[in-house]
Amino acid sequence: MNQNKFLYTMKLIACLAVITIHVRFPEPVGQYVTALARFAVPFFFAVSGRFLLVNAKDTYDIRQRTGNSLKKLLKVTAIVYAIYQLYSLFYHIVIGVDIPELLADRYNMSSLKRFLTFNSGKVLYDDSYAFDHMWYLFAVIYVLIFIYAFAPVLRKIYLPLMVILLLGLHIFTWIQDFRTVRILGLSVTTWYVLRSWLFTGIPYFLLGIWWGDITGKLKNEKTTEEYGRIVRVWKVPGICLLSIGMISTCFEAFLIGNKDIYIGSLLMVIGILLLSEPYSDRGRLLWKIGKNASSNIYFYHVLILAVLNLAADMGLFFTIPAVIKPVAIMAIAFILFYVVPEIYRSVINVKKG
Repeated sequence: MNQNKFLYTMKLIACLAVITIHVRFPEPVGQYVTALARFAVPFFFAVSGRFLLVNAKDTYDIRQRTGNSLKKLLKVTAIVYAIYQLYSLFYHIVIGVDIPELLADRYNMSSLKRFLTFNSGKVLYDDSYAFDHMWYLFAVIYVLIFIYAFAPVLRKIYLPLMVILLLGLHIFTWIQDFRTVRILGLSVTTWYVLRSWLFTGIPYFLLGIWWGDITGKLKNEKTTEEYGRIVRVWKVPGICLLSIGMISTCFEAFLIGNKDIYIGSLLMVIGILLLSEPYSDRGRLLWKIGKNASSNIYFYHVLILAVLNLAADMGLFFTIPAVIKPVAIMAIAFILFYVVPEIYRSVINVKKG
């Protein structure tokens, strides 16, 4: 991914889009902005799969790459989770909540079961920060474990499995308000069952792996000039799919309301993947921000929101108007995770010089 500026730019856009999910613009605009932003998490899964197994030749290679990624992800997840738990502890001490009671509510058997099965529940969030966005990190861990376990047969099963799970995800999303579907006693139309490592994580991750296999094969078989001619043809279908996906998403949001994903989200992700090759070297400043800051923006924007809300409740900070609050969170995250580190690096380089 170091050579694909377009995808780094899209990572930045996707991270900012997630902010509009958790800090919504006022209605009716907010409904459609939030709906369009739903492409972000499926895109994160797809772009993670896109570069994981390119040119991986055998089971050993697949497991080595997956294992290395898993080790790095476990460290990142542990740090992010610990920071949020420290904030939660601070918040509840400030408001006078009994800590043993808090821990009992968070880590009871019911919460642990929901977390371990579908990466959701109070293990990941509480009233100090009301969003369980960390589910994505744990879902990627599960997906990597799945890939590691099924490495010997992965490329034999990944296309049919991807199609089956994508069909299930989008069909069940559409009917979940009208009918409850149970398989082995489990309601698969429940929102956190659909928005999980199984129905969202695996198929979109496999979509990225499939796309990586396609582009990797072409690069191996074609000259650079031939590959350039091929990918230029992808511009028009990529733009069309991205545009149709955005229109479809808004139409679906109008018909079925707020959902975690739409059919249009799928079309948007495919369109972005198509465009990522012909426009791989496009981008100036945005791709650098995406490369250096997008992950931390995603990880910690909920913490920024929580701190601002707490400060406002305590009278230490003014309440930000809803119409500008998403933009304010974006600006603060940009300053904290891009501007400040850049200034720090510049100062260090000057001292070394």
